[in-house]
Amino acid sequence: MVDETGIFDLFNTSLIFWEVVTFFIVIFLLIRYVYPPIRDQIRTRQSQIEQAIDEAEKTRAEAKELLAEYRRQIEEARSEGRQILDQARKQGEAQRERTKREAREEGDRIIQRAREEIERERDNTLRDIRREVGDMVIQASEQVLGRELDRDEHERLISEALDSLETEVAGSTGSAADGRAGS
Repeated sequence: MVDETGIFDLFNTSLIFWEVVTFFIVIFLLIRYVYPPIRDQIRTRQSQIEQAIDEAEKTRAEAKELLAEYRRQIEEARSEGRQILDQARKQGEAQRERTKREAREEGDRIIQRAREEIERERDNTLRDIRREVGDMVIQASEQVLGRELDRDEHERLISEALDSLETEVAGSTGSAADGRAGS
């Protein structure tokens, strides 16, 4: 019985059998000796990739934390800078006010000293004028009366002359002040 198609040929059938047996032997050898190292290599590589991913996530989280910390520090520095600027501005204002106050006080002291000096000079001038007027009154009285005056008469005449002089000075000072005030 010869099969013309060759499918059921005994020679061809034994070849297929041996090919199947060889295929299973190769599969067994591959599974037994080749697959475990490849599987181990794949697992090792997979765990390395997972570790790298975990480390990358940790690094990313740390970077976010550092970024947040840096932003916080920058904001603190800005806030501190604003506080320093405000404090410097306040100190400048205080210094300016203190300087103004000291200048005003110094001006007031200078004016007060000038007033005191003017008052002293006025008093000295009035004393000198009294003395001179007194001497002139005595001389004029002696010439008019033709005699020398005693002490009491002398004092009385000086007082009268000075009183009239003071009245004139007060009247001229008051009218001069009125004239200046009216201008």
